[in-house]
Amino acid sequence: MGKNGHVHFSDETRQAALFETMILAAASDGNVSKIEVEEIYRCVFERPEFHGIHASDLRQAIAHAAQQVANAGDLSYILSSIAERLPDKPSRELAFGLAASVAWADRRTPPSELRFLKALQETFDLGDDDVARLFELAGESAPLPPTESH
Repeated sequence: MGKNGHVHFSDETRQAALFETMILAAASDGNVSKIEVEEIYRCVFERPEFHGIHASDLRQAIAHAAQQVANAGDLSYILSSIAERLPDKPSRELAFGLAASVAWADRRTPPSELRFLKALQETFDLGDDDVARLFELAGESAPLPPTESH
């Protein structure tokens, strides 16, 4: 946290990995809608993993994550990088749940979003039962399970 009480991100942080996952979900259909951006904001302000992020920092954090995703290129490389920064199952489940919440925010999941979520599931080594549970929570805008560190 910086001197002004605002969070500053380095590319290796868990928060950055969670942001990148949400950005990928929002962009996976080729269009980031206003509803998806609003869902990212909602997720950030509701989750303790993002505690300390101020609204004024959020736009910059989203832009930074989007730039990281754009610069990385290949989806499998990006997903591997995210998985390395989220090594435990609870963090990976949270990331998947956040991605599903963002993807479902506009109440539609085109094939490109489903392909992204399937790639995320495979990269994170999540079972179908876990994914179904997380997608159901996302669809209901229900709180996602807490991670062990929070």
